Amino acid sequence: MRFMSIKDVNLQPKVDFLRKFKPFNLLDDALLFKVAASLGEEIYPAGAYIGRQGETSKHVLFLVVDGKVEITVSDKSGHEFVTGYRGPYEFMGEAVFLSGEEYPASARAVTDTRCFLLPQEVFEEIIIENPDFAAFFTRLLTERIKILYQKFFNEDEYLPDQDQGFRKRVSDIMASKVVTCLPGDNVRRIAEIMVSKGVSSVVVVEQDTPLGIITEKDLVAKVVLEADQQSGARLTAGEIMSKAIKTVKPQDFSYRAFLLMVKHRIKHVVAVDGEGRLVGIVSMRDVIKSRRTGSLAVVNRIESSSTIEELCGLSPEVDQVLQALLVERATVAEITSLITEFYDRITRKIIHISEQAMIEEGYGPPPVGYCWITMGSSGRKEQYSRTDQDNGIIYEDVPKEKDEMVKKYFLTLGEKVVAGLEQYGFRRCKGGVMANNESWCRSFRSWRQTINEWISNLQPQNVRLMTIFLDFRYLYGKKSLYDLLRNFVVRNFRNSFVVLNFLVQDNLWKKVPISIFRHVQTERTGEHRNELNLKSSACVHIVDCTRVFALREGLLVTNTFERLEEIGKRGILKEKDIEYIASAYETLMMLRIRDAMAKMRKGLQPDNYINPRLLTNREYSLLREALIMVSRLQGITENHFKIIR
Repeated sequence: MRFMSIKDVNLQPKVDFLRKFKPFNLLDDALLFKVAASLGEEIYPAGAYIGRQGETSKHVLFLVVDGKVEITVSDKSGHEFVTGYRGPYEFMGEAVFLSGEEYPASARAVTDTRCFLLPQEVFEEIIIENPDFAAFFTRLLTERIKILYQKFFNEDEYLPDQDQGFRKRVSDIMASKVVTCLPGDNVRRIAEIMVSKGVSSVVVVEQDTPLGIITEKDLVAKVVLEADQQSGARLTAGEIMSKAIKTVKPQDFSYRAFLLMVKHRIKHVVAVDGEGRLVGIVSMRDVIKSRRTGSLAVVNRIESSSTIEELCGLSPEVDQVLQALLVERATVAEITSLITEFYDRITRKIIHISEQAMIEEGYGPPPVGYCWITMGSSGRKEQYSRTDQDNGIIYEDVPKEKDEMVKKYFLTLGEKVVAGLEQYGFRRCKGGVMANNESWCRSFRSWRQTINEWISNLQPQNVRLMTIFLDFRYLYGKKSLYDLLRNFVVRNFRNSFVVLNFLVQDNLWKKVPISIFRHVQTERTGEHRNELNLKSSACVHIVDCTRVFALREGLLVTNTFERLEEIGKRGILKEKDIEYIASAYETLMMLRIRDAMAKMRKGLQPDNYINPRLLTNREYSLLREALIMVSRLQGITENHFKIIR
């Protein structure tokens, strides 16, 4: 039994208050009394300012005991706008409390208000001693990312002077008429409606809910081309409609519709409300008309290009898409998904052009089936700039006596493609991870042997090659070869606990550049003195840790955000941890993307290095919190795989 001292009795009201106050209710009695003993107390009469916008931080966290506080923001002309209120069991000053910068808003007492004041040094002690308490405040990272975006996009330095078509909402560009029909309607009647209404699509609905879409292409493919046109004419809308419709909300930015059209090679996207009811339709024509540059037309120009020189001429237009997405506050997942889709199309076109060159030069068509794979950030669909190449070829097994001849063919093809990609702007990989290297141009049988060798011989070099390869993704050619090899990898790595543990250990050796005092650590000497490589020192840890969980679970997806989502669905990690990790990755990647764009605009090559000293206090705080989360992820991964060091 614990006997309370006179001092404890005096602190008991504050302790009782804290016990009802999330996240202080997570603390044990000893910490609660420690916190209670540190609390200052202030009473603010109605109308008094607790803190003013632009003032230096008081280095305390305000805990509202009773009363009501109004949070306001002033614009350049001095006009105040109310952004929220705070009442009992709510805190204030968290943004500057964590970042140490000036107050971004004012807090004014609406009624007489009493607050407890928690000193910063005590708060930091609790953070260190209590992981759950720290996790609660880490959750603030999600909201602060939104602030970071706002900051990015309000800075003229980073806003390109260009077409602002993507600023428009879906509701602004829905110029196309939406014509509907029922699942049981006769297709001949639907064709007549399309002609009379002058539309190229009809949405199939049931009680205002879209079930599918019928386009001119569907009518031609499934009705006009039917061997028995009479039977074709008797078909219903429900029988010929495309069920895999893509939807957007009217309030979404138009780039979402743009992304869906490009990614899925479709010309129509259906707009629905929050209840899933049909409100309109967006066509490719609508999106093109909303933009002076006609970014969707870039896709058509890629597909119609017959030379690598023509493709190279499209490079500035692809870069403009990246700039537009940044302006429109697209998420990292959306930016990388769309940019990767453009680069995928360009790569496939270069492969096709190279195949034709092989025929014209007398090499002939490919002697056996093959597929082109891409790895690294491209394999994860996380490209945003023209990075180093990471690619390879898988070709069908052939008799031993023919292997040399077949390999020579594909190495020659690989060199042509690599050279074409280099011409476009994708640098050759310094480590030689390219399809013109026989180590990365193999038969299916040889690939399996190589993977088994990596698993059985865990030398540092093999581990490095594995981490590059394991994110491989199909891009061109005979997809069944990719599917077979991916399934082979899943089976072998899922059951290989020794390999998984080794991969975890390999990641843990690399420390996150954050000090015990929560300071960001930079390089001390050399070309990048006072700089930090966001890729190698931070992002790679999230990628590696997430990959290990994905391998253990046998996941086929390679994208980091998609892997995190699947890991969360399976309950492998806590939902809040998944949210924090994704937020940290979002922050780090957005910093990389912004920096890359700034350097590209100056004609410089992106290099993943940033100088934290050049960041605003808010940006620095976000970077710091993201690095702390990365370090925590390493600990979570270590515990899950029970690594003993």
